[in-house]
Amino acid sequence: MQNLVLTRIDDRLIHGQIMTAWIKNRHADQVVIVDDRTAADEYMIEVLETAIPEEIAIGIFTREEGVEFFSQGLDAPTILLVKGPDALLYLVEHGIGIDEVDVGGMGARKDRSVLYKNISTSPEENDQFRKLLEHDVNVFVQVMPQDRPVSVAEYLN
Repeated sequence: MQNLVLTRIDDRLIHGQIMTAWIKNRHADQVVIVDDRTAADEYMIEVLETAIPEEIAIGIFTREEGVEFFSQGLDAPTILLVKGPDALLYLVEHGIGIDEVDVGGMGARKDRSVLYKNISTSPEENDQFRKLLEHDVNVFVQVMPQDRPVSVAEYLN
């Protein structure tokens, strides 16, 4: 998709790393979050809106709203943030062209085990990654722009 400069999974969504490194590195003018729970939480919306620099536009959508938004095309360089692969799989399965996904942060939980270094996934999330790979989406881990991307495919065995 034209002007989609980064698609990133990070369960923290917006934090210092995103603001300082990725927005500058990708010359993004807007950040779009697709997450059903966040889009329904007025307090979190307010927190996220204040966490982003004033000159950067932000949109926070449910998965359905995300399909509608991205279907219209992007006029500005955009970073897409989600908390997990499920939202991305939904977008891809509903016709949104996503070529690559950076798995930036998926923390430990009871239902997850370590996939790669500090990235933890559940069996269901691993299946979602496999489905994204079947849709020819390049899924990799790259914490910071200067890091070498590492393919997730080799760790899904």
